[in-house]
Amino acid sequence: MSHAPPPSARTPLHSRRIHCEGFRREDGLLELEATLIDTKPMPLQLVNRVVPAATPIHQMRVRLVINAQREIVDATAFSEHTPYPTCAGVEAGYGRLVGLRIEAGFTLQVKRAFRGIEGCTHITELLPMMASTAFQLFWADGSFAEQDASAGGPRQTPLGGCHALRLDGEIVRTYFPHFHKPSPP
Repeated sequence: MSHAPPPSARTPLHSRRIHCEGFRREDGLLELEATLIDTKPMPLQLVNRVVPAATPIHQMRVRLVINAQREIVDATAFSEHTPYPTCAGVEAGYGRLVGLRIEAGFTLQVKRAFRGIEGCTHITELLPMMASTAFQLFWADGSFAEQDASAGGPRQTPLGGCHALRLDGEIVRTYFPHFHKPSPP
């Protein structure tokens, strides 16, 4: 493990906090909720008002409900604090996420669907992190190794998806030997 060295002397200018959580609902569906909050340690003069220090400039929230096939069955976006009153006008558009699957290519679909005036930069930024959180829900019990074997399509598990879980690596060789693929000579 590595640890960051102490930072140089510095003055805070901005804070962005992003928080993602996942839940199992009583109806068996999974619900993801993400929040983005931007604050500044000093007052911020906007064209229409002053945002007091430590008060959210942006506070956006997104809720996605997904089924076992990672299909989005409900999507809502909320602009709880915004720099301009018209920002909330884009919330309803995120209902277009319904029907999309969280799978390879999801982030690209989202960026195309909500680029420019079609979306809110801050709400859209939450969606790739929510997709990553969705996979954590499916892999929460650690029984993901069988998912790839039965899927027959794109990778469904973290195996082969990062440096630590590379298919020719020590972790896969030790704990998931039936997925291990030795490095070519």
